[in-house]
Amino acid sequence: MEEKAPPSGEMPKPAPKGRGLWIGIAVVVIVVAVLLVAVFAGWLAPPTQPPPGPTEDEILKIGTVFPLTGGLAAFGPDGERAARLAVEEINEAGGVLGQPVELYTADSKTDAAAGRDAATALIQTSRVDAIVGAYGSGISASVLQVAIANEVVQVSPASTSPIFSNHSFDQDWFFRTAPSDALQGVVAAHYAYENRSFRQVAVIGINNPYGNGLATVFETTFESLGGTITKKLIIPEAQTDYTGTLTDLWDGPEPAPEAVYFVAYPDTGVQLMSDWWTNRAGWPTEWVFSEGLRDQTLYVDELVTRGIDVSTFEGSSPVSPSGAQYDAFVSRYMAEYPGDTPTLFASNAYDAVYMIALAAEKAGVAAGPEIKAQMLGISRPPGTTVVPGPAGWSAALNVTGDVDYEGASGSLNWDEFGDPTSSYEIWAMDQSNQIFQKEFFSEATVLGWL
Repeated sequence: MEEKAPPSGEMPKPAPKGRGLWIGIAVVVIVVAVLLVAVFAGWLAPPTQPPPGPTEDEILKIGTVFPLTGGLAAFGPDGERAARLAVEEINEAGGVLGQPVELYTADSKTDAAAGRDAATALIQTSRVDAIVGAYGSGISASVLQVAIANEVVQVSPASTSPIFSNHSFDQDWFFRTAPSDALQGVVAAHYAYENRSFRQVAVIGINNPYGNGLATVFETTFESLGGTITKKLIIPEAQTDYTGTLTDLWDGPEPAPEAVYFVAYPDTGVQLMSDWWTNRAGWPTEWVFSEGLRDQTLYVDELVTRGIDVSTFEGSSPVSPSGAQYDAFVSRYMAEYPGDTPTLFASNAYDAVYMIALAAEKAGVAAGPEIKAQMLGISRPPGTTVVPGPAGWSAALNVTGDVDYEGASGSLNWDEFGDPTSSYEIWAMDQSNQIFQKEFFSEATVLGWL
């Protein structure tokens, strides 16, 4: 029987249901398999992202405000070099919080306004967590106002005015690695009264917190011992002539002084002493200077060049650093900067950097408030002794408990005000017009006078 074709235009019948279902399943399985292979092979994986970098609070940034120019330029450049050496050593031995420390420098120009502007730029532009500086108490005071407002720790290697030993003044943001003039003034007064037997002394101080503070401490202590201050004069800095000031001391109604205690920096000191030398026949006296004038090149040598006889000059100062840590610092410093012997306060600047770094490491974060909270604790017993230098810092990173920093400039056991104590010396001139230590007063002796 002949089979009939379907009518024209009629759709063919679909495949049986069972056959279509299996075709669909096969397609799905193939697609899933391809996708799985692609995922495991990494074809469709998102691009690999680099690990996140350190946050700002994981990188310690330190700024320096040093007198690279101006009246204290004898000290600033070596302080900056010492700070840089400390940062290099710390970074060589592992850094702080696992990251290299960053150092930013600025010039105070030995001027309070310039120092304030330098600190502002370091904080606002470089975003530093701590400032080492300044030299000169008046400059440090102007820097401190910026530091307080921005919650940045400040450590001065050379500002010695007693005004900083006051919680209401510094709000606990200020520390120093040089001792307060509350000690130096006492030592100088005792030396003048007891060792030199002076009974009538005049005082001259430059018109800034350093000059005012130290002159006042000397005056108060000398009078308490039974001496007489014939006159105290506070003078402007870096003038071209001080003849009028000196005339005031000798030509007024007061008795002529047996000695003058002079608190100044080299620029003022050289001019005043030159004016005195010109008229020395009418103004006979002995001179005792503060540590601000303890500079061989810019002060003593300059006076000698001008024909002034310096043989009888003396001065007071915190004792010159000594010992194993200081010797090691000098050795590393001179290897880094051949031909340059570190000046006064260079080791204090070096220690300031190490103490900030140690406080940040202990805090676990590079931020002002947290660093501030650790500062006193890392400076004094009890705790594992930590010393500066690459080996010392490497060891410090492995200490889990309390630490006690013993620095190149001394033990630096801070009191509640962030002030270290110190031994003191009287410096004088040898036969070659070189500064040497004439008298030594131990820390215990000094503290016994307070």
